[in-house]
Amino acid sequence: MTVPLADTESPPAPPVALLVDVGLQVGVYLALRYLFGVGQLIALVTGTTLVAVRILVRSSVRRAADPLELFTLVLLASSITAAAISGSPRVILLVETGIGGLMAAAICAGLVLRRPAVATLMMRLAVRGDAARAQRWNRRVRTERRCVRAIGAVDPLWLVAVVLSTAASITAALSMPIDYAVVACQLIPLLVAVPVLPLTLLLLRPVRASLAAVDDDAVVPRTELRPTAERTSPT
Repeated sequence: MTVPLADTESPPAPPVALLVDVGLQVGVYLALRYLFGVGQLIALVTGTTLVAVRILVRSSVRRAADPLELFTLVLLASSITAAAISGSPRVILLVETGIGGLMAAAICAGLVLRRPAVATLMMRLAVRGDAARAQRWNRRVRTERRCVRAIGAVDPLWLVAVVLSTAASITAALSMPIDYAVVACQLIPLLVAVPVLPLTLLLLRPVRASLAAVDDDAVVPRTELRPTAERTSPT
């Protein structure tokens, strides 16, 4: 099994940022709809646009763009454009829900190529761009059987979760009233991730323990200082 390097020059945004993005889109939509009486399409486009702006600002502050965030920006722009052409707010939900299908395809490709996508993302979040630390860690997890087994179990688990989440979100986007569908399409992935994420962390315990061992190995032992030779003044 090949474990890719966890290090990148642009570490991904922390998971909290994703939760804020979800809350922002839903909150703006509900506020515009029920506090100001704005139409469904305008409210949803406004919330989606604010999420895109937030991602751009976050990338600008970090002075680096994460590939996942760039992909999200392209998806948001596509959904806004499609909604403007079709005039239907459901189009935004369907296009955004399409990220689940693309994620499932990426996980499947990683499993075929033996480059686990989800496990790699977890490792990137842990290493946070420290190249030397990542290289030491990767050398260790490639050889430890416990780590290889743990990493190999993560992606199949998430593949099942993503497929279930995407199917449920598409069903909600097509069948529920639009106001309920907007909330459902944002909450369903989170509800699916609630039981899966702790199980993932449990599976990755030997991998995280290996990271701690790497940090211990990197500590340079202190060497005793040699006594300085006394200077003698010439007589």
